Amino acid sequence: MSEPAHAVPEASATLHIAPQTPTPKVFECARQRLAQLGEDDALWDHKVTREDVPDGVLETGNFPEDNISGFRLHLQHDAAAGKVALRLRGAGAYYVDQGVQAGLKTFEEGFTHCLAAP
Repeated sequence: MSEPAHAVPEASATLHIAPQTPTPKVFECARQRLAQLGEDDALWDHKVTREDVPDGVLETGNFPEDNISGFRLHLQHDAAAGKVALRLRGAGAYYVDQGVQAGLKTFEEGFTHCLAAP
């Protein structure tokens, strides 16, 4: 008999930002916010493990893996459309939700504030 599949708790959002915002600025704002959150809460994995500027992708932790504790982020920036797609995964032991919806909102607050700065 096979093991049942477990779903990793995940939240997602799409943010609308100024079109043509440079991807390096988006990534720098994400890094700043992740560093702040990592200082305040050990659940946040703020180590960037994937950064692909041409494709607009930034990831923290080992995002694709399922059996990882804590928050890890996948960010996809579309400069032409002025969109940033966010996915936050946050599982604990036995795939317990670590509060991904609230965690994503917390990330968004500081991230959008940084992006709005000149």
